[in-house]
Amino acid sequence: MSMLSQEEIDALVNNLSAPDAKEVALESRKIKPFDFRFNKRTDKFSNNQLQTLRTLHDNFTRLLNNALSLYLRTRVEASIVSIEQINYGDFVASIGTPSILSIYSMDPLPGSGIVQLDLNLAFSIIDRLLGGPGWFPAKLRDLTDIERTLMQRFMARMLNSYRESWNYLLTLSLKIEALDSNPQFIPRIIPLDQIVAYVTCELKVGDKTGTMNFCLPYLVLQSIGPQLSDFQWSPSVVSGRGMTEDDIAQLVRNVERAEVEFEVELGRTIVSLRDLVALQIGDIVQFDKLTSQPLTANINDHEKFKVYAGTNRDKLTVQVVEIIRGEDG
Repeated sequence: MSMLSQEEIDALVNNLSAPDAKEVALESRKIKPFDFRFNKRTDKFSNNQLQTLRTLHDNFTRLLNNALSLYLRTRVEASIVSIEQINYGDFVASIGTPSILSIYSMDPLPGSGIVQLDLNLAFSIIDRLLGGPGWFPAKLRDLTDIERTLMQRFMARMLNSYRESWNYLLTLSLKIEALDSNPQFIPRIIPLDQIVAYVTCELKVGDKTGTMNFCLPYLVLQSIGPQLSDFQWSPSVVSGRGMTEDDIAQLVRNVERAEVEFEVELGRTIVSLRDLVALQIGDIVQFDKLTSQPLTANINDHEKFKVYAGTNRDKLTVQVVEIIRGEDG
């Protein structure tokens, strides 16, 4: 048996420690991600069309802020976060669970659109509609029949502002076709590989914040593609395509139902802290107003009327004798 020399041993050790050529070749390859579901994606909306959609939705958020503030009796702030075009399958996969999903028709356009709302924000809105402060349950659940009805009414009111924002481009008739709180049951209104415009809004109701997303399929908006491309936003467009008679009547009804604070100031006086602490039932406090002088009635902290105090069927009343005209009339 022959013995290996030191040189042969060194050469063998070097060969064992050297990386295999095949492994080096594999490591040097650049790995590229590939989506086997949607490998035929091509952008459908042009930059001009996306900009028009953003402008329309910016106007929608302004209208929504006013409409919902009156409806929910609290401050509402809506703003556009982003607008992009994605596959419908990506939109379905991005929907958070649980959520409120509403499918609405867009006559005369073919097909439907979808609006998605975070469920915690939906419960907060429902609580306000029932007279609460806007709380939502710690553990989210499906909607009851009553809650579903309230949410349908809210979505219908929200779509009124949505329709109004589109009036500057064309007249739409929007109708809720379905509403569900389980995204798993969302119908596939178009093939998963079709392109949609995906509009993300941030909606803040009182101190609660959530997201509201719109899905507008390209197949639905395809027929008005030239209008979306050539649309120019200007004051003349706004005045020329202003509110309809139905919009004005709805606005009047909303304003008439708005609650205002009505206060009447009986008078003023200055007393020492000692006298104030010593007041007892039956004591008399003298104000700076004579009984023959009219009192001031304030509407939301603004002086509006001069009135005389009185009673009617054991209740305090006032009689308006003068309207105070301010700078705004």
